[in-house]
Amino acid sequence: MKYLPIFHLLSAYPFLKVSLHTFKDLNITEELGRFPEAIEIGKNLILSALKGHSSKKEPLRSFLCIGCDLGCYKCKSVGNLEDCNFCMKCFENCRFSYGIETDEEIKKNAKLSVLSYVSAKILASNLEDWVRMRFAVREANSYAKALEAEIDVILRFVALDLGIKLKGWDTHVSSYVRASSRIRSEDWRLLNRKLAKGFVKTTRSEVLRIIEEFLRSRIFERVEFYTDLLEPHLRELRSVAIKEKKFDAELGEVDLNCLPPCMLEILSELQRGMNVPHTARFALTSFLLNIGMSVEDVLRLFKSAPDFDEERSRYQIEHIAGRKGKGAEYSPPACDTMRTYQNCVANCNVSHPLSYYQNCKKRKKST
Repeated sequence: MKYLPIFHLLSAYPFLKVSLHTFKDLNITEELGRFPEAIEIGKNLILSALKGHSSKKEPLRSFLCIGCDLGCYKCKSVGNLEDCNFCMKCFENCRFSYGIETDEEIKKNAKLSVLSYVSAKILASNLEDWVRMRFAVREANSYAKALEAEIDVILRFVALDLGIKLKGWDTHVSSYVRASSRIRSEDWRLLNRKLAKGFVKTTRSEVLRIIEEFLRSRIFERVEFYTDLLEPHLRELRSVAIKEKKFDAELGEVDLNCLPPCMLEILSELQRGMNVPHTARFALTSFLLNIGMSVEDVLRLFKSAPDFDEERSRYQIEHIAGRKGKGAEYSPPACDTMRTYQNCVANCNVSHPLSYYQNCKKRKKST
């Protein structure tokens, strides 16, 4: 069946651009009318992200072309995909078949998967940016976990589709820099990497992390499309989003308007559902506890994190607050330490984030 290996792949990874080849004549409005369950699935993906949950993705662990001896198209890239240019001729000429009924079922599942993904992107594009970002971060993280269990050929196929150039498991410097610019870790700085003939030395697990960053960007891209079929689902999503955004209604005398730029940046990334490194989480947690925020309030802020685990997060926050372990309350890191871990975002002319906060509170009190 024409494109059968790609249909099989799209059922698990509907974000792939090769869907434009397999479903190039797809009329979105008409197809959503035929597959109303696709909008429901898309809406539920966003609802899960809004409520701090991640959707579970199942890996395929197989690729139909591997071991196939039909020779549909002579191409050295099939099997390793290092030099594949996605001409799609090998898949256009696919003669493999499980039988007409099974083949059609695989195609139908692929179409539903793609339409569900498209529905989610359209719905997210008609909501606030922070909702779209939270959805993108959580979906990218879920797909990355599924890809971790995939065979290498599928992993390379996804990387190529996203525009990531690989040589073995080494990553082209252009792809590496684009991904690493969003990862706050000394290990990911280009200066700390081996570079040879335009490729940065990376491992399979690091390629997975790069894929996650590229995928987050793809899912976050806005879709300029609307159909009336979406309206009741959008109303529900907007209602939930309003409730989730009201995180600071009961913070007492804590003045969030006096937060230093570094803490505002970390807090903003958390609210958008982005992956925040451990050093930044510790800095924000210890800072907020020191200015009088409760453990429950801090815990509520971290519910937006893609890897949020309530029991583990509560323990860590209580440990920093001095309620666990040796009972010592931790102070937030000074500005020099914030700069060392690339968590400083502005020159505030202070040596400690708490000084910035205290100075701001004093100015407000005197006016």
